[in-house]
Amino acid sequence: MAVSNIASFKQCLQDSIKPDDMVWSYNVPNLPKEATLNAAGLIKAISVVSDKSRQSITLRLNKYHACRAVDAIKLDSFVSLSFEKFRLHYPSLAPSSGHPAREAQPAPLKESADYVVRLLRHGICLNGVQYHFYGHSNSQLKSKSCFLFAGSQDEISRKVEALGEFSKLKSVAKKAKRIGLLFSTGQMALDLQPDRCQDITDVTRDGYIFTDGCGLISKQLAKLLVQKVDIRYRNKRYTPSVFQIRYRGYKGVLTLEPRLKGQVQAQFRESMKKFTGGDDRSFSVVEHSKPYSFGLLNDEIILLLSALGVPDATIMRKQEEYLQFLSGATRLPECAFRFLSSMDETVLAERLLLEGIESVQSSIAKLVNREYNKTLNKRDEQRSRILIPQSRLLCGVCDPRNVLKEGECAIRITMEKDGTPRTIVGTEVIVTRNPCLHPGDIQKFRAVQCLDLSHLVDCIVFSTRGRRPSADLMSGGDLDGDKCQLHPLILKYANMTPKSSFAGTPISFHPKQLKQLTTKVAKSQ
Repeated sequence: MAVSNIASFKQCLQDSIKPDDMVWSYNVPNLPKEATLNAAGLIKAISVVSDKSRQSITLRLNKYHACRAVDAIKLDSFVSLSFEKFRLHYPSLAPSSGHPAREAQPAPLKESADYVVRLLRHGICLNGVQYHFYGHSNSQLKSKSCFLFAGSQDEISRKVEALGEFSKLKSVAKKAKRIGLLFSTGQMALDLQPDRCQDITDVTRDGYIFTDGCGLISKQLAKLLVQKVDIRYRNKRYTPSVFQIRYRGYKGVLTLEPRLKGQVQAQFRESMKKFTGGDDRSFSVVEHSKPYSFGLLNDEIILLLSALGVPDATIMRKQEEYLQFLSGATRLPECAFRFLSSMDETVLAERLLLEGIESVQSSIAKLVNREYNKTLNKRDEQRSRILIPQSRLLCGVCDPRNVLKEGECAIRITMEKDGTPRTIVGTEVIVTRNPCLHPGDIQKFRAVQCLDLSHLVDCIVFSTRGRRPSADLMSGGDLDGDKCQLHPLILKYANMTPKSSFAGTPISFHPKQLKQLTTKVAKSQ
């Protein structure tokens, strides 16, 4: 098979799914050779689909996204398995004497779960090679997907245990979550020796961690990461102020600290250390702070803004402005740039600036149509998505120098017109994050100017003073950089400030005690 055709490879392994399936063994003679897959960076991807209209198990070849648990092994040893569109159905029945035709009926959820467990325990045999469950990242768990590895279950258990020290974990959920960090996708930037790193203490008070998940990185190491990952904006090297990273057992973000020089290039908080052990020294960049990222009002935020006194007419006007904005994205360069930035299409945004709107017009039209489609959920029900061009979607970090007072924040953002940073000062800003379910999840902060923090751009710096961390006030968040947990949305625009005072006490979040086992967590669990 020609290399150019490999990515389009598709093979139906099974054209029907029965609730009592017990064996998943397939022969695919035309599957590209192992060396070809490895060279092309492709991984075998099997999707198990079962809904009202179709039932099938299909093999494709997908582009591999790097993760530490897979990187050191050849790709042909893995299978990516997905149950994203799986809900077991009883087969349809043709009409018979005295009985009308019957469409496929959904099976009870327990039967669907039993089918998935049965498949994962048995594994999949492909061209005589048996693949068993290997692991999954936390995001894969949400999308109902995982990795399978070509090896026995005992061999896989030994491989997983060699990735880190997990034997002391007595909670099944916590062990799965910690191992999942090794499956997080990210760009493998470099190998960082342990003597270049240092553990530092967290700022704690009254049972709260004010620096939860937020460490420090030197300017020298930051610039090296920029070169390795090739981070550019407006065709120039861009050094982010915040890097979301995975390194050994550490998880969280590293904030730029120009004062950090010499032998130590990275400082990790105690709260960032999720497990110990493992020989892997690869430093992985999962995400980083970016300019020109705008916020979206969704159903949750709109509901709370309305409850806090924002007139419905104002929100409707913002929605109309957004629809006009989408309409102008294919015609007006400024609208097009903002739209591409909000979609995280940085390559297209760069091309727009360098070559003009005509060079990206067709791509923008497709993205606009996709955005219209997102106003419907999976049940074809309408949902709100209103981009606010005057807002920013920013990483939240702690004040590394303890200069901000309680209720204050520091914000410097890169301006669209000239690409230079500007400090937001002398105003109050509304900050929220997803999930946003309680009025206390929308908070007001005073944006102040602080020269000691002027090196931090395109992020929001929260104070480490006060009775409770600023991030924790909003749905019990932390500062580990996870997009769905702490990417604050700054809403600073006319006629949208809620009339209510934000004096209500936010919800206090106290995690439940995890169930602890008295014995070692087994692989089957």
